[in-house]
Amino acid sequence: MQDSSGQPRRYRFGSFDLELTEGELRRQGTRVKLNEKPFRLLCVLLERAGHLVTREDLRQRLWSADTYVDFDANLNTALSTLRHTLGDSSDSPLFIETVPRQGYRFIAPVTVIEERGEDSEVESKTQDAGRITLPIEGEGRRFRLAKMRLAVAAFFVVAAALSWVAFRYWLGSPEPSKLMILVTPFENLSGDPGQEYMSDGLTDEMITRLGQISPSRLSVIARSTAMQYKHTERSLDQIARECRPDYILEGSLRRQGDRVRITAQLFKAGEQGSLWTQAYDQDAKDVLIIQQDVADRIARSLSLEVLPAVARTSAATGTRDADAYDAYLKGLFELNKRAQPDLRRSIAYFQAAAAKDPNFASAYAALAASYNVGAGWNFFSPADSYPIAKAAAQKALSLDDNLPDAHAAYAEVLNDYDWDWSGAEREYRRALDLNPSSASGHKAYAEYLTHAGRYTEALAEIRRAQSLDPGSLVMSALVCYVYYHAREYGQAISQCDKVLELDSGFVPAHYWRGASYVFSLRYDEAIADFRTASDSSENPSYFQTWAALAYALEGKKAEARTALERLQLYAKRQYVSPYGLASVHLALGDREMALTLLEDACQQRAADTVFLATAQEFDSLHNELRFRRMISLIEFPRSAAPYAEAQNFRVK
Repeated sequence: MQDSSGQPRRYRFGSFDLELTEGELRRQGTRVKLNEKPFRLLCVLLERAGHLVTREDLRQRLWSADTYVDFDANLNTALSTLRHTLGDSSDSPLFIETVPRQGYRFIAPVTVIEERGEDSEVESKTQDAGRITLPIEGEGRRFRLAKMRLAVAAFFVVAAALSWVAFRYWLGSPEPSKLMILVTPFENLSGDPGQEYMSDGLTDEMITRLGQISPSRLSVIARSTAMQYKHTERSLDQIARECRPDYILEGSLRRQGDRVRITAQLFKAGEQGSLWTQAYDQDAKDVLIIQQDVADRIARSLSLEVLPAVARTSAATGTRDADAYDAYLKGLFELNKRAQPDLRRSIAYFQAAAAKDPNFASAYAALAASYNVGAGWNFFSPADSYPIAKAAAQKALSLDDNLPDAHAAYAEVLNDYDWDWSGAEREYRRALDLNPSSASGHKAYAEYLTHAGRYTEALAEIRRAQSLDPGSLVMSALVCYVYYHAREYGQAISQCDKVLELDSGFVPAHYWRGASYVFSLRYDEAIADFRTASDSSENPSYFQTWAALAYALEGKKAEARTALERLQLYAKRQYVSPYGLASVHLALGDREMALTLLEDACQQRAADTVFLATAQEFDSLHNELRFRRMISLIEFPRSAAPYAEAQNFRVK
């Protein structure tokens, strides 16, 4: 029997019927093929016909709460498919209207056909068909929506709308929405690949300076997403559809002999023609002055064109020495490659920049960042990295306390090496206060929150990082990282799978999926992931240690000991953290050696020791006095209370 109160059975619009009972879309009686996501999207738009449906509403309705990977791209794809099926256009919409920076609205007249009894139907024209309860993602395409009830009666919908209008009137006019700008890579038109560092450096300069121009009103899409459009054939319209910025800044650099010509153009997304174009033609020996002038004049222009009511903020500390700045740009070029030989070259360039201008704060901050990366990836030992990074970060801050990158680099040292949890959080937050558009800043803070056991907050920070860097696999893979450390291994594996669908060779996703496989007792799959990661890594010892742990836990002790022997040989020429070796020895039953190695790791301040309280591989040590002393030494915050202790774990 059907509910006599009535419920939607079919929506009719134009030449289409959406059959909820059968879960089908028909055009003039003929079934039209439509995949699950576009179908569900159409259901949501039709039930709210005539009303705005925000992108956040669609995220909550169509994707599960823990889905973070590539949401925007999936929604854009579903919307594009739906429009194509309906013969609709975003430029001249007949059915679905885009509301910039907010969401979408179904604008065509809709007839709702309701069930009133066993076989009775009633037609009514409506612009708001109520709410359909959609199945949770992953349940398959079983659209038995005819049995679903209206979630909110029309009276309450109207009452809520009137209440909202009154509330907004009471509050006064809404705050202006935050704008998003994309800086596409400046194109090197010189015909000399050796000038790529200059064009890339100019791109970085734009992103950094614009990120600080008005933090409350303007966000800048991060470098890793922006650089995906280097040497691209995509049009500005295509780029705008993929990244959804409000404005796009593009430019070029041409060097001929002693002359340099730089051109910059600002576009409003979705509109024809540029808002303004600026060209600079000067002597090449003044390249530093040119780049700083370009950055400042673009910042001023954006303030006038985009944010007329916002005062321009000061630019980051630079240098007047052209050679120092040239070395700095070359260092950034090498640092962004992240491989060990490139990292060493970046350090040499930053040291050269600082030597040429001892007051160049950005050079010291970048030098600190390079050493932090080297220690974090076990390229260098902690003792050879963190003290230098700390001194460089402190020097940068003494020259410019408003330099976000310096605060971020200092925070990493305080967290990973000094174990100063409160000081590290203060510095991470200060860096984000100075530049809220820094995706890497949100990423670093998310990692800190993970170390501190604050997993929900960490996921929120990752969401912010992803909104600023939607094309970054690193940001997406960081979701796996948080779920892994929270011991939600199924979730971690699922998220890593999504990342690897986009790039099957992405090393961090193989690592975190492999680690999750280990504690899901799926050892063969774990070892396969670690092999893939090891083959693609500059420092394979990290992943070989994990493979040895998998062998040991599976009971393959001979394979585990062979792996340990290889690691001991490798340690003679490259740093190998005793933290990972301790986990293998513990799995092989040698508790004393495991404890000794962990004490060595603590003495060295190995980066991994920030996980000591919560790492599952060491659960069986939590009642050991030596282990408890290490936990006390690191002084973990209360939020990182030992998992085993919280579970009343007892050694058998």
